[in-house]
Amino acid sequence: MKRIILTLIAVLSLFFAQAQKSGQTDFELGATGGISWYNGDLNPDRFFHQDYFHQAYGISLRRNINQRFALRSQFMMGTLSGDDAFGDGVFQRNRNLNFSTPIYELSATLEFNFFVFDALLREHWISPYSFIGVGGFYFNPITEIEGNIYELQPLATEGKLYSRVNVSVPFGMGVKMALSDRLILSADWGLRKTFSDYIDDVSTLYPMAADIDDLSEDISDRSLVQAGPDGTNWGTQRGNSVNKDWFSFVGITLAVRLGPKKGSCKHLRI
Repeated sequence: MKRIILTLIAVLSLFFAQAQKSGQTDFELGATGGISWYNGDLNPDRFFHQDYFHQAYGISLRRNINQRFALRSQFMMGTLSGDDAFGDGVFQRNRNLNFSTPIYELSATLEFNFFVFDALLREHWISPYSFIGVGGFYFNPITEIEGNIYELQPLATEGKLYSRVNVSVPFGMGVKMALSDRLILSADWGLRKTFSDYIDDVSTLYPMAADIDDLSEDISDRSLVQAGPDGTNWGTQRGNSVNKDWFSFVGITLAVRLGPKKGSCKHLRI
């Protein structure tokens, strides 16, 4: 994980240094609206599924390095949730867990425009793009049982206290278009590879009952049927620790370009 983070930071630093040398003054300040959802133990493989959609919002600052590359810093906030009741498999439905969490992410990404893009040149007003970067996020999973809300992290439902702050690797694709020399509209889907398996509070095994208190015991195991060899679930599989949790933002961003006016001198195209 450290090697990936250091590599991404080095790449972003290199392109930032190039941007400083280029003399470009094009910045774009934007506001984003869209949806967020999660993939993990309680939602293994459903992406665009309305049961998991939540509203998401954000702000961003993009620095155009040239007509092919840009750096974007972005703050996004949304909600993630999952529910075993929506699952397809017998194991998942029997596990009978649910969660939701707010998600707050601050990220820096490098964008690559597949076509030459320049808001001041009408022949280059649109381009698909891809992006990759590094981010940090905060989450705090809760669950609802019979109308009562419980914070899950302090309960250590698998006998482990995990951090509610973690690292993400945002990457994805989108398309941007210049509505005018000042207004830039973009839409993208960004997946987040994380290094946490506890966004949903589910990862490994049911702990032994003697290792947790009564409230944690009640919330840890809500199975409809006890399936362990001793007639309980304690010590048996609760989640899949091999695959870490993911989350996604799909958003539309309207940005205002803060650079030179149309008709003023610009740097030569690449």
